Amino acid sequence: MASASTGSRVSCGRDLNCVPEIADTLGAVAKLGFDFLCMPLFHPRFRREYELEPAKSRPGAQTRSDLLLCGRDWNTLIVGKLSPWIDADSEIETDRRNSEAALAQELNFSAYLGLPVFMIPLNGPRNANLARLLLNHIHTGHHTSNFWIRVPLMAPEDTWEDLIENEPNTCIDDTSVDEKTWSWWHSFRTLCDYNKRICLAIEVGADMPSDAVIDKWLGEPIKAAILPTSIFLTNKKGFPVLSKAHQRVIFRLFKLEAQFIFTGTSRHTEKDFRSYLQYLEYLNQNRPAPNAYEPIHIDVIVHKVTLWYICYLACSSYFCEA
Repeated sequence: MASASTGSRVSCGRDLNCVPEIADTLGAVAKLGFDFLCMPLFHPRFRREYELEPAKSRPGAQTRSDLLLCGRDWNTLIVGKLSPWIDADSEIETDRRNSEAALAQELNFSAYLGLPVFMIPLNGPRNANLARLLLNHIHTGHHTSNFWIRVPLMAPEDTWEDLIENEPNTCIDDTSVDEKTWSWWHSFRTLCDYNKRICLAIEVGADMPSDAVIDKWLGEPIKAAILPTSIFLTNKKGFPVLSKAHQRVIFRLFKLEAQFIFTGTSRHTEKDFRSYLQYLEYLNQNRPAPNAYEPIHIDVIVHKVTLWYICYLACSSYFCEA
């Protein structure tokens, strides 16, 4: 798994909801130019039962064998995804208990495989139990996995498509609508005690929040940006492109050295899926030049502090000898 996007090349991954043949799929994804694959570790429709019989004692394998890939591929090319049916904060007690057990199983299996990253989505404001279970897994487990919390920039029910369809908007203040999902993330991260192994994977939708809210998002520890193919437009030559508003966000994500994940089917069937990666690489090569007001890279700061300290020691020794 590539470290991050740099000035020479952008690190991109492919997100798939179901992978029947993992080795073949990984080879096909690599052939398209992707650096890693995001996939569920268990079948997304396989709801395990941990409370009631006879489903609780159902025999058979829970998921695919770990021997289908070598250890190096698991450690560098695969990002695990939590099963979509798991809801550790469900109001229904049986669902909550099953979700807790399934969450622990998937987290432990991810650690056993040695995956570099495991992705967990936030679908609402109530995530206290999820935060408790994840933090307990980090503190009690002997592993080095990181966790990407997948959060959309805007909640699906608050997109402007609802307004076009004349559906009632219950929120009057646009700012609170824009900040809704950010508050989900902020609350979750606070409950996790700002653990450094818990980072953010923002999902960029068709509608964008205000510039002030985007600034708040970009102040968070963003490691990846998820780009649905549905947000891409089509230019005169039939290639996928992004709107100016999306381009501005992408340029700022380049500066954060974020990785990019493409999700969804190709919306430009006449073009190869590589065209999405080629367009992102085009943006990377044509990013705006940095201005004088942008923050200095941390390596430059460390270098200057080191030089200052060396000069300080030299001057101190000179005056002591004098």
